[in-house]
Amino acid sequence: MKKITLCLQNRVALLLGSFFPSFSYNKSLLLFGFALIIGSNCYSQDEISLHKNSGFIDLNGYYDTRNFSVLTINLFASLPHRLQYFSLTNYTNNQDSPDLEGFYAEHNLRWAINKKLPLDLTYQYVLRQGEQNDDHRFGLRWRLHNTSFLKNAFSKINMSYTFNPMFIQFRNKAEVEYMTIIEHAYRINIFPEKLNNRVYIAGFADQNFKYLNSDKLKFEWVTEHQLGFRLIDELYAVAEYRINTFLPAENYGLGYGLEYKIIF
Repeated sequence: MKKITLCLQNRVALLLGSFFPSFSYNKSLLLFGFALIIGSNCYSQDEISLHKNSGFIDLNGYYDTRNFSVLTINLFASLPHRLQYFSLTNYTNNQDSPDLEGFYAEHNLRWAINKKLPLDLTYQYVLRQGEQNDDHRFGLRWRLHNTSFLKNAFSKINMSYTFNPMFIQFRNKAEVEYMTIIEHAYRINIFPEKLNNRVYIAGFADQNFKYLNSDKLKFEWVTEHQLGFRLIDELYAVAEYRINTFLPAENYGLGYGLEYKIIF
């Protein structure tokens, strides 16, 4: 069995390398190892628990006060064997042109290590507009609102919060990077019973690590904080406060628009 597994690892690593030339043999093995951990857990169970796939498609259109518009598509799916998929895709354009000028996407695969632990192994594939700037990241996600000694406190304020450091990052024709980003995400339902789940505050903060030549550490932030008000069914009016310290100018902006969520 050991020889069969080793042979399979070699073949998969070579196969990944043939489809993705930017992947070295070791990188391919790491990806396969991550998948193998998930797969071994999924199929070693004597009983397969009943599971109904669920999730949502979230469509958002905004105007930003910095004179551009954004179309954001969020996808979420709860899958069998404690797996989750989440992605976001941003399309941007300048108000002076009808054509799309910017593109950014994240695809996330998460696996809950144990039913009783609020921890997820995470893999993230980041796609950006431009050449040779896409990333593969691996990390560990902590769901604080599902943590036993914090659950009551978060429940009282109707809040969820996750903390996701990415420990290792691969990029085509670049050195492997470590501890590149911590992703913070939260949501607060405002008086859900009195307001009939009509108002929420939600957002994220990407805490990017920038290592300077002087052995000092600097943080660059990309963060959005959204206020949503449900108009009818799953149609919301939304307003956002946005920060992006990577931009050379106009780091701060306000966005407003509409959100429509399709739940399944």
